[in-house]
Amino acid sequence: MSDQIAKLTAALPESKQRRVAEQQSMSETVQQIKEQVMNLARRPTTLAPDDTDDESDEDDYVNLTP
Repeated sequence: MSDQIAKLTAALPESKQRRVAEQQSMSETVQQIKEQVMNLARRPTTLAPDDTDDESDEDDYVNLTP
């Protein structure tokens, strides 16, 4: 039993280091995603061209999703 405790105790610092590294990586990823979202939010939106034909709107869409 004490051998198992010693092994677990020895593995604990490495486990903590891995967890900290994973958290840091996730934080960096979250930050990158936030920056991408903010960049998308700053982009001007493009308006669709005026629909001047008198036909139905079905032809205005490509590959309609059922």
